Amino acid sequence: MKIAAMLIAFGVGCSAVTPALAEYKARAVVQAVNRAELSSELAGRITRLPHRMGDAFSKGDVLVGLDCRLYEAQASKVAAELDAAKVKLESTEELKELNAIGDMDVALAESEYAQSRAELSIARINTRRCNVQAPWDGRVSELRVSRHENVQQQQPLIIIVDDSSLEAEVVVPAAWLAWLEPGQEVELRAESLGVTAEARVSAISPAIDAVSQTVLLRATLSPDAALVPGITATAVFLPTLSKDQ
Repeated sequence: MKIAAMLIAFGVGCSAVTPALAEYKARAVVQAVNRAELSSELAGRITRLPHRMGDAFSKGDVLVGLDCRLYEAQASKVAAELDAAKVKLESTEELKELNAIGDMDVALAESEYAQSRAELSIARINTRRCNVQAPWDGRVSELRVSRHENVQQQQPLIIIVDDSSLEAEVVVPAAWLAWLEPGQEVELRAESLGVTAEARVSAISPAIDAVSQTVLLRATLSPDAALVPGITATAVFLPTLSKDQ
């Protein structure tokens, strides 16, 4: 009470200093910025599964490999058809120069050659799809399949996360928008681990939930944060001044 009276005597309102004296707490959930569930683009039998749960991998590493012999054989067959179509096209062009055939025959040969080229491109795309590669550096979170298992197209295979880039999602009262802004420092206290990590508000939702009068924000964790995706923590905000000061 004495402090408040002294502030009033000097013309300073209590509302201006309340944010500096209080801790604002909210529950937070730590998430990986990059997380993906990779599915098979082809049907086939799994022949390679080099990484297990918890293993680290680098961008471009093969995470799941399928038996590709059928697709490689199809690609070889189409490549041979393309060679035959090329020979036919060259032959029709020579005959056209001799006026032995008409323009229609040349056009048909050109069409067959273009179609064979397109089919070879498709076949080569399928052979590349036999290997599911890592889109970025990360770790295996969960395996959905086993080696030698037959999988179908679009079947989930593996879940991966990049645990080097983390952020926290926090739901806070809308009234905090009076002082909360991007760049605000946040302290994340994970009681279950006894760990504290520093973060900074990176984005605030532009919409307020009409029922709960809350707003969602994202806070980017420092690279050396000793937290893991999925853990809950207490987000502690220590604002220094309200926006109108």
